[in-house]
Amino acid sequence: MKRLLFDVSTNVMYVAYARDEILVDFSIRIATRDHAKYLVDRIDQVLKRNKVSIDQIDEIIIGYGPGSYTGIRIAVVVGKMLSYTKKITLKVISSLQFMTSGYEGKIAACIDARRGFVFAGIYEDGKVIQDDAYVKLSDLYQLDVARNAQTVIIDDRNFEISIKRIIENSKIVENVHDLEPNYLRKTEAETNHDQKSDFK
Repeated sequence: MKRLLFDVSTNVMYVAYARDEILVDFSIRIATRDHAKYLVDRIDQVLKRNKVSIDQIDEIIIGYGPGSYTGIRIAVVVGKMLSYTKKITLKVISSLQFMTSGYEGKIAACIDARRGFVFAGIYEDGKVIQDDAYVKLSDLYQLDVARNAQTVIIDDRNFEISIKRIIENSKIVENVHDLEPNYLRKTEAETNHDQKSDFK
């Protein structure tokens, strides 16, 4: 089985091509807010390097959040587009789980959500111990389930990928049209709108 995998939930763009459960090739790009310009091109580069066309891909697995609002929207839009137009099976996995799938032992996987908050999930050897949440970093450390966990703040120096674990823990999308990014929090614009609506 030929698989395409990608995640753009942080400043790290990760695109991989795998055959069965074996990583064949990958591309990493470090960015700030311009993943939208490069994701499709990077997918094309990885496939061309391996003499594979998108029509030969059997399955796509994407990290669909939480993380960068723009990044996870891009991942979902590209995943849905390729799945629908090319009739390819689409699967999703938490971006936190995707980007820390290669770590051993118990970890607290985090993505900086600013103002002292993080998107966080607790995993052990790739398995979910505590579901992803939007929490204060200080509160995360108080949780019993986080005790003895290694904290991994995902960035361009802190991530480990296991293709096998990503495949094992991804879930099939039954209807691609219904797929939404896993935001875990409102956008700043939505929050400001709600505050104005609630003002008496």
